[in-house]
Amino acid sequence: MTMGRSSVLLGTAAAILLGLPGVASAQKCVGQKPKGGMWATSAELYLKNARSNPRPEEKMSLYQQALDVLAEGFEKQPENPRNYEMAGQAYVGLNDYEGADRVFQKAVEMWSCYSGLVDTLRYNAWVGAFNRGIQYAGSGDEDRAIEAYSQAWVIYKKLPQPQLQIGAINANRALTAEPGPAREEAQSRAQEAFRSALTSIEQAGERLTAEQRQEYSRAAAFNLAQMLAFDERYQDAAKAYDRFLALEPDNVDATTNAAVVLTRASTQSAAKAADMEDGPEKEAMLADAAALKERAKGYYAKLLGREDLSADEFHNLGIGLLQLQMNADAVRAFSRALALTPYSERSMAQLAFVLFSEGNYDSLTVVAQKLVDRYPLNKNNLALLANAYREKDNSEKALEILERREALAMELVDLELKMVEESYELSGSLLNVSLEPGATVDLVFDFYSDTGEKVSTAAVSLTAPEAGMGSSFTVPATSEQPISGFSY
Repeated sequence: MTMGRSSVLLGTAAAILLGLPGVASAQKCVGQKPKGGMWATSAELYLKNARSNPRPEEKMSLYQQALDVLAEGFEKQPENPRNYEMAGQAYVGLNDYEGADRVFQKAVEMWSCYSGLVDTLRYNAWVGAFNRGIQYAGSGDEDRAIEAYSQAWVIYKKLPQPQLQIGAINANRALTAEPGPAREEAQSRAQEAFRSALTSIEQAGERLTAEQRQEYSRAAAFNLAQMLAFDERYQDAAKAYDRFLALEPDNVDATTNAAVVLTRASTQSAAKAADMEDGPEKEAMLADAAALKERAKGYYAKLLGREDLSADEFHNLGIGLLQLQMNADAVRAFSRALALTPYSERSMAQLAFVLFSEGNYDSLTVVAQKLVDRYPLNKNNLALLANAYREKDNSEKALEILERREALAMELVDLELKMVEESYELSGSLLNVSLEPGATVDLVFDFYSDTGEKVSTAAVSLTAPEAGMGSSFTVPATSEQPISGFSY
């Protein structure tokens, strides 16, 4: 059972505006009071000229001169925090955000009432770096975007957006990279970024609105869970999904994914226990596996009790229930999927399989007969129907179906209906059992809406491949109504 995905945050947001200068709150100031001096006066002039200079090289030179003057001030006038506050501005101008972070911190340590001003200076530096990240990401330069977002994070950790963007870029890299060091590095960086974003939101997100805090928390928690699951750290992924569900308890994707990772975590624990010697440690591991399985069952039970799931969601729910051997509930899930899309071949085939596993041959006869009527060129469907009749002691009918199965000269297998842009496409494979290679096979496919109404028909001529071989094909289908099933 696959897990649903939520869109990660990408660098397409609008540019963020600068903040107003900070004002010290009514508090008793602690430390060395800022004062003037030749170093601060000279640096202020260099900084003013740098900000107004349109020439990049000259601008950088002026920022460096300001910093050189202030470095002398550190030595000659070490008790003046103003030198450090202004040095932070010079470092920002030189794109040295680690240097700026260091001297801004020093300024506040020396004079507590610098906290408001320095917070605004940090935020404005953050804005510049973050907006550059957006521009680089928009132009497709991910490496420079990550560098800019990293600078924003270094200078100001009270806003999570840079880490969300870094996480998003690395998550996409991990999902598209081949297995190996590059993928592992991207996974690790994505996980670290999403964790940092969550910490930022929880500990120091006063510049965020309540709506932003919830939006960013949801994005960070969901995507962290996705990355942990991708890394097969299923118990950790379950915790991240729990975190997301605390914010959005009715989210179907997250609930389904939580159940999936708990099931996989249970399987992992059971496999570890199987390799252990008998004793308390093995018993504890088995108990852990059982507890994880029960938690997964709880999530699936919650989903099965809902009335608002789609046919696809009910189908996926059925797959998950099968993995937990909750066959009776799986029957309910596949049946509800079919109630919404009565011509869904995959849901009907899964329902037949679980009915056979459960020994419910009366119901299997009905479902397998529909499969044979709608998809007659399939040996599995005929075998299911023959087994149903045999178990019901109707050997004559079972033999008739088996003979029909043995007489098949070809099969249609791996049939899949999917939407392609604004139309539909049915793909599959023609398996040649006993046809003359090169023979023409004429087929007519009917397509149905969610209500079971036939809304489109397509005829196709296929050429039989060599005996025992398969030949892929696709059949396009168009309809003004959504298509959810087919027959032929």
